[in-house]
Amino acid sequence: MNLIAESISIISNPLVVSLPASFSLVFKTSNNIYYSLLWTLISAFFVGIVGAFVIYGIKIGMFSDFDISKRTQRQPFFVFAAVVTVAYLFLVLLLNGPKVLFVSLGALFLGIMLDSFITRKIKASVHLAVYSAFAMIMAIFYGGIFWLCLLFIPVVAWSRIKLKRHVLQETVIGTILGISLVMLLYLVLKYIYA
Repeated sequence: MNLIAESISIISNPLVVSLPASFSLVFKTSNNIYYSLLWTLISAFFVGIVGAFVIYGIKIGMFSDFDISKRTQRQPFFVFAAVVTVAYLFLVLLLNGPKVLFVSLGALFLGIMLDSFITRKIKASVHLAVYSAFAMIMAIFYGGIFWLCLLFIPVVAWSRIKLKRHVLQETVIGTILGISLVMLLYLVLKYIYA
C-alpha cells in the first residue's frame, strides 16, 4: 500500500500538477495549442527552479525530504516560491502573456502567502491545495468527464495520510485552500473575459 500511496503522492506533487494546469488554463482561454505549449515550457522553467531549490535544500540539510514534511522547514520554501512566482508574474506582464496566467500566478502568490501564515499553526497540505485547485480548474473550465478529477481529492488525501506526511485536518485545510483560491480565480477571470 505504501508503494501505491507514494505513486499517488508523486503524481499529485505540486510541481508535477502545475504544468498540466498551466497548459489547461492557457489553452482554454487562447484555443491555441502552440501558444499553450510555449507558456507551459516557460512554466516548466520556473517550476524547475523551485524543484532545484528543494533538491539543493535537501543536499545542504535545510529540508529533510522532497515534501518538506517538517512544518518548521517550510518558511524558506514559501519565501523562495513567492519570489519565483513574482518573477514569473513580471515576465508574463513584460511579454504581454496570457491574462489567465497572470491572474493564476496572482492566485498562486496569494495561496503561498496564506499557506505561509497557516503553517505557523498547522501544516496545511500543499499537495492537496494544488491538486484540489487543479481538479476544480479542470471541472469548471472543461466540465463533463473532468468533474471526475474531484473524486481523486480523497485519494490524494489518503496517500498523504498513509505516508504520514499529514493528518486528516491538514489535508482538509489544504483542500479548502485550493478550492477557495480557484473560486476566486474563476470570479476574477469571469470578470476579465466577460
